[in-house]
Amino acid sequence: MSLSSGGWTNHTAGLTPDQSAALPHHYGASQSQLGCLTVLMSVRVSVCHSGIRPLCLPGAGDESLRLQLSMDPGKSGEFRLSLQDSSGTGRSVTIAEYDLRTVKYEVKSPKCHELSLAAPPHDRISFNFRCEQEAQEWATVVMSSLREAHRVTPQDNGTQSPLDGLHLQNTSALQQTEETCIELTRAIEAGDMQSASVFAATLARQHAALKIQPSARDCEDTEIHLAVVVEDSSSSCCVTVKVFPHMTTAVLKQQMFLEYGFHPRVQRWVIGQCLCTDQRSLASYGVRQDGDTAFLYLLSARHARLTLQALQQDQESALLLGPPSLSLPTPPLLPTSANGPASQDRKPYTTLPPRLNTSSNTGGSDRGNISEIRDLINLEMPQLNEALTPNTTSSQGWPCPSCTYINKPTRPGCEICSTNRPENYVIPGGYRPDALELRRIQQEKEAIRQYQQAKEEERRENFARLVMLDGQDLVPNPEPVDCKICYVELQSGEGVLLRECLHCFCRECLRSVIMLSEEPEVPCPYRDDTYACSCSLQEREIRALVPAEEYERWLQRGLSVAESRCEGSYHCATPDCPGWCVYEDTVNVFHCPVCKKHNCLICKYIHEGMNCKQYQDDLAARAINDSAARRTTHLLKTLVQSGEAMHCPQCGIIVQKRDGCDWLRCTVCHTEICWVTRGPRWGPGGPGDTSGGCRCNVNNQKCHPKCQNCH
Repeated sequence: MSLSSGGWTNHTAGLTPDQSAALPHHYGASQSQLGCLTVLMSVRVSVCHSGIRPLCLPGAGDESLRLQLSMDPGKSGEFRLSLQDSSGTGRSVTIAEYDLRTVKYEVKSPKCHELSLAAPPHDRISFNFRCEQEAQEWATVVMSSLREAHRVTPQDNGTQSPLDGLHLQNTSALQQTEETCIELTRAIEAGDMQSASVFAATLARQHAALKIQPSARDCEDTEIHLAVVVEDSSSSCCVTVKVFPHMTTAVLKQQMFLEYGFHPRVQRWVIGQCLCTDQRSLASYGVRQDGDTAFLYLLSARHARLTLQALQQDQESALLLGPPSLSLPTPPLLPTSANGPASQDRKPYTTLPPRLNTSSNTGGSDRGNISEIRDLINLEMPQLNEALTPNTTSSQGWPCPSCTYINKPTRPGCEICSTNRPENYVIPGGYRPDALELRRIQQEKEAIRQYQQAKEEERRENFARLVMLDGQDLVPNPEPVDCKICYVELQSGEGVLLRECLHCFCRECLRSVIMLSEEPEVPCPYRDDTYACSCSLQEREIRALVPAEEYERWLQRGLSVAESRCEGSYHCATPDCPGWCVYEDTVNVFHCPVCKKHNCLICKYIHEGMNCKQYQDDLAARAINDSAARRTTHLLKTLVQSGEAMHCPQCGIIVQKRDGCDWLRCTVCHTEICWVTRGPRWGPGGPGDTSGGCRCNVNNQKCHPKCQNCH
């Protein structure tokens, strides 16, 4: 049989009339006409066993035989399997040719396959391949073609059938139905209710089977990141999947099958508390922006009635077809038999490139698209070959120290038991990962990137939350708690969480603690039998808890306590003036910022316009008639008698040591004085003259046993 423009015709090539007459009908030789068939694959084989007469002839066991698989691009499911002899004349002579639907194909061993006829007398042909890789590639293509051939119902390719008129009538009716659907779509888009009802009634009278769904152009085509929580009966995890809002649930199932290996029949999606159906889009469930969440629940294979054979077949089909289309619904992946027709209750998945949309009278365009089909096959088949061909470099890899499984060199952990890769293992320099390993590495990098991005986002959110809380004077309690003082139950936000110790109290109790506290620092009131909190309330917390006048009194109380407890403090001599300071030895005058008076820190009085001697002389003169002056004079004498003050040895005014070492300087005559000896510090020659004065540190001896560094 060979294919001509009119169909399959019988003729024998390369055989005598006697030999041709001796062959059965389905064993006749054929030669395909150029431009009609597309050769999918061709391999050299040697026949090792055959019950067919021409293949029992001498020389049939040589490698001059060639198996060839071809298809008719204009007829879906039309495949031809031929056995050709290329020895002798230099031309390929077809020994036998079969319709792929009439044979059964079985793999006996890695290099030996068997072909048998489905119809009696069930003759068999066994042949050997040159290498295992070539045999497996051939088996993959033949098995996929067998499923495609059985999927499509065989049609009569001979002369015109009497039913052609009925077919033309059905075609015309289908054309009218499609035109009515187009008009209905336009009427709905235009808002023409009357026209839309007319077209809808027409379709209803025809009992037309329709599928109505919103147009994808109304949805945003921006890719978003969908957070998917995956759960099964024993575990759960979270992954991020890139999707489009107008994708249907069926397309999403197919995508998860390609990326993670979850078969569509075991997937159950829940989005927005709704169990998703395959026909609806993700946008209809509220998936429109990055970070939206979906839940994927995985059934067991037994519950989904999924067999291992069906899973393997669907994986091969998915690799052949590539990623699913986003604009068209994807049919479910269902298993089919390689040697028989598909079951009646479910439709199998397509395994070869789609049929060209050409009619029988456009032969030129058919021939023009043959190269496109061949390009599609050449693009798809290497991916399948890489996935299904056994790795010849399987010795490369590291054995798991726990389960002894041989892992790929680039895997960081065991694929079976997750044990870490040995630290001393070095990846071979010439190793190149296969397609599956490259995809795993890319997914691992993407997962690390997503983890780092999520961690950075969490860090920013925490920082923003801390900044927001830092801007608040009081931190409310985030959850219900009991006040540790009055034991009243506080709902969220009713209590105050102290910043330093995180103890929580009600506002009334904290306000009472502040008003009753006599210390400038209000301690945390938390106490129990074993622990007393040592932290204090912050100033802004106190300001937010008490009224403004009470807050001012708390500030004044703190200042008063600080003044009384601070060494070197001096209060302004002006009556009722609250000003005070902490002075140093080198400072003799305090300029009060409250009353603007100048306080002498030596005399401890205010004598503006006079020095200390003039003030003391004036004070002595006024002491006769002024009782206040007499009291001041008496106070100065008391200080001199008690040793807290002394007369300057040069000018005679009263000077007082405030603090520090025993070195003083008179504010009037600027004489340097030794406080412990009550005399001048130097001799008549001034500073550095040790012939007089206290002679401290001369011959390494102190001027007085109680001297505190007068020099």
